[in-house]
Amino acid sequence: MLGLKLLTDPRWANIAESNLEEILSDHAWCEQKAASNAITLITQNSEHQDL
Repeated sequence: MLGLKLLTDPRWANIAESNLEEILSDHAWCEQKAASNAITLITQNSEHQDL
Protein backbone atom coordinates (compact mmCIF):
# COMPACT_ATOMS: atom_id res chain seq x y z
CA MET A 1 0.00 0.00 0.00
CA LEU A 2 2.71 2.52 0.96
CA GLY A 3 5.29 1.19 -1.46
CA LEU A 4 7.99 0.95 1.20
CA LYS A 5 11.33 -0.29 -0.09
CA LEU A 6 12.19 -2.16 3.12
CA LEU A 7 10.07 -4.25 5.43
CA THR A 8 9.25 -2.77 8.82
CA ASP A 9 10.85 -4.62 11.72
CA PRO A 10 7.96 -6.54 13.38
CA ARG A 11 9.36 -5.60 16.79
CA TRP A 12 8.42 -1.99 16.05
CA ALA A 13 4.79 -2.54 17.08
CA ASN A 14 5.84 -3.89 20.48
CA ILE A 15 8.23 -0.99 21.04
CA ALA A 16 5.59 1.52 19.97
CA GLU A 17 2.96 -0.07 22.19
CA SER A 18 5.20 0.11 25.25
CA ASN A 19 5.89 3.83 24.56
CA LEU A 20 2.47 4.84 23.27
CA GLU A 21 2.17 8.08 25.26
CA GLU A 22 5.58 9.26 24.06
CA ILE A 23 4.81 8.37 20.45
CA LEU A 24 1.44 10.12 20.53
CA SER A 25 2.98 13.19 22.14
CA ASP A 26 5.69 13.31 19.48
CA HIS A 27 3.09 12.89 16.75
CA ALA A 28 1.02 15.73 18.23
CA TRP A 29 4.06 18.04 18.16
CA CYS A 30 4.70 17.10 14.52
CA GLU A 31 1.07 17.85 13.63
CA GLN A 32 1.25 21.18 15.45
CA LYS A 33 4.41 22.14 13.57
CA ALA A 34 2.85 21.15 10.24
CA ALA A 35 -0.21 23.28 10.99
CA SER A 36 1.99 26.21 11.99
CA ASN A 37 4.00 25.90 8.78
CA ALA A 38 0.80 25.78 6.72
CA ILE A 39 -0.50 28.95 8.37
CA THR A 40 2.85 30.68 7.76
CA LEU A 41 2.79 29.71 4.08
CA ILE A 42 -0.77 30.99 3.70
CA THR A 43 0.10 34.25 5.43
CA GLN A 44 3.23 34.79 3.34
CA ASN A 45 1.38 34.00 0.12
CA SER A 46 -1.95 35.69 0.73
CA GLU A 47 -2.13 36.86 -2.89
CA HIS A 48 -2.84 33.23 -3.90
CA GLN A 49 -6.56 32.91 -3.27
CA ASP A 50 -6.47 29.10 -3.63
CA LEU A 51 -4.54 28.87 -0.37
